Amino acid sequence: MSNLGIKGLRKHKSLLAWLPVFIWLEIIFILSSIPAAELPAMPSEGWHFWAHRTAHILEYAVLGVLVIRAYTHDRPYKGLGTVFLLALFILLAGLFDEWHQSFVPGRDCELLDAMFDTVCGTFGMLLYKICFYKKLMGKNPKEQ
Repeated sequence: MSNLGIKGLRKHKSLLAWLPVFIWLEIIFILSSIPAAELPAMPSEGWHFWAHRTAHILEYAVLGVLVIRAYTHDRPYKGLGTVFLLALFILLAGLFDEWHQSFVPGRDCELLDAMFDTVCGTFGMLLYKICFYKKLMGKNPKEQ
């Protein structure tokens, strides 16, 4: 296979690695598009708070896992600096999501939510790195 063919294959694999990230971002966008009146009613303000936080934790921790998985799919030996760089991507996604919600009836744009999303996404990335640390350390980088 020629170099052009190998480069093309690597580029194709890179695009496929990012596909789950963009699908998940679309799911987040769709969930954020639901007007407040159509969201399930909570029995109390406490329930509402925890349901809201749990949704953000799950949405953005999964996003964090998908983002770091995509970014490191062909270079698994990236350090913690990568996590902080990718946290910026998650922050931008959270800010865009909050801005988008400002146009949805009954929903608000809250900077604190975008910050919380970033923390949750960073947690997801760190969890991913911890879970796969032993697996990655057992391989020789030259064999990749």
